[in-house]
Amino acid sequence: MSKDVIEKKLAQLMDTVPECEGLIAADIKDGKVIVGQTITEMDHAKIAKACVSIIKDSNTLGLDKGTLKHITIELEEGYAVLVGSDKIVLIALAGVDGQASLGLLKRNLISISNL
Repeated sequence: MSKDVIEKKLAQLMDTVPECEGLIAADIKDGKVIVGQTITEMDHAKIAKACVSIIKDSNTLGLDKGTLKHITIELEEGYAVLVGSDKIVLIALAGVDGQASLGLLKRNLISISNL
């Protein structure tokens, strides 16, 4: 999937879900940011590397159930939704007001990851 396609899809999702504070796509191998957009100044590279690390570490749980597909993380001041695929990790960030939109974000990120 090309950077242009990812960028277009993430921009559409950002417009669709007003509670979304940011969307980042990163390479699953090294955490390098492919494209990122946030409504405030955030360190996209730091976020991407941390999220890739979470996915990789979760894959080593040894549950013999396969690899991690997606995870929602509740933070003190918001949420992060991570969706992994063979090549990329997609990250959505939402504030505390975004709880009702987490399912919509996850569903759209899964759809984008399957392109």
